[in-house]
Amino acid sequence: MSDTHKPKILFVAPLPPPYAGPETSAKLFLESAVSKTFEITSLNTNFRTSNSQKGKFDWHMVLVFFKLNWRLIRKLTSNRPHIVYYYVTATMLGWIGKDIWVILISKLLGAKVVIHMRAGHFRRNYEQSNKVFKTIIKWVLNRTDYNLAQSPSLAKQYRGLVKDESKIDYVYNMIDSEKYFSNNSEYNQNKIFFLGHLSHAKGYCDILKVIPEVVREFPDTMFCFAGTMIVEERNVFFNEVDGTAINYTNPNMVYKNHIENKYDRNYMYLGKLNEKEKIEWLNKSNIFILPSYSEGFSMSVLEAIAMAKPIITTPVGALKDVLIPNENAVLVHPGDIEAIKDAILKILRDKSFRKQLADNNKILRKDFTVEVNSQKYKNLFKKLI
Repeated sequence: MSDTHKPKILFVAPLPPPYAGPETSAKLFLESAVSKTFEITSLNTNFRTSNSQKGKFDWHMVLVFFKLNWRLIRKLTSNRPHIVYYYVTATMLGWIGKDIWVILISKLLGAKVVIHMRAGHFRRNYEQSNKVFKTIIKWVLNRTDYNLAQSPSLAKQYRGLVKDESKIDYVYNMIDSEKYFSNNSEYNQNKIFFLGHLSHAKGYCDILKVIPEVVREFPDTMFCFAGTMIVEERNVFFNEVDGTAINYTNPNMVYKNHIENKYDRNYMYLGKLNEKEKIEWLNKSNIFILPSYSEGFSMSVLEAIAMAKPIITTPVGALKDVLIPNENAVLVHPGDIEAIKDAILKILRDKSFRKQLADNNKILRKDFTVEVNSQKYKNLFKKLI
């Protein structure tokens, strides 16, 4: 099909840099086979230069509001897309300050709108917002043409809000399985790898607290951390599993109290990694760990699945749908320090268990290939043309 006859999609999403889960997913979507069937143009919603600045309300955010909507109107009027595919946020600030405007402007200018929720804490944030916000957001949700999530469990966040449940569906995150493939050529049984924001919400502080006990039994263990340090949390405020409020601690203070001058030799901060470096570290690590308090569908966990790593994580977001406990990962309750320690020790002690987790993830990775999920996108978009 020639480009002049392809149906048009305007993809409104955060594009890299900086790199985080949504940016990585957006890049994969743009590079996928969906572009062979549809003419895709993009509108970048990323106006921050660092992950640590995301969610910060200041004068810059007000400027971004006008800049984004002006660019959106220009794209809609010049390209006349059939569909606007948009990554919505999970916070009420994000909805009131950005999401409702993107959706309504797109509808007003004649496009069908497909939204994709990329978090597991939207519904809790919604329920705790005020009546006015609830009324506006619910009304806007019922103006969209499709409401996507990242897994069956996450799609339930729309129930009771979207009247027509036939407009609710999910599409998993996808992974480039040719790039993310482990040959274990540099495998090191003493390396435990964390990839994500170094924040309380991602379980970083909890890992620091177990390092002393793990090192007592396995003194050569190296905990390797990659990502951006986040001291002030602006996104996740509740434990997704039990709904309790998170009692945040400063990651720098936890490091000082538990690691500094005592276990420095067992701690390595790698900074922000590019894709090649990320794959190298996944390949050489023994265990991947991300004990988050809330997630959508963690790209870093998906990358660890694709690399056939033994995984320690939590049953949050899409992870509870795709990971079978003790078959693909050891799942621990968010914030359970003792369970995190026991999970690490179990995998370090038991070589056969470690191999079982890795072998099962070699099979699981096939469900998330670009080819499989591109087809689902194409089928979904075709229904709206």
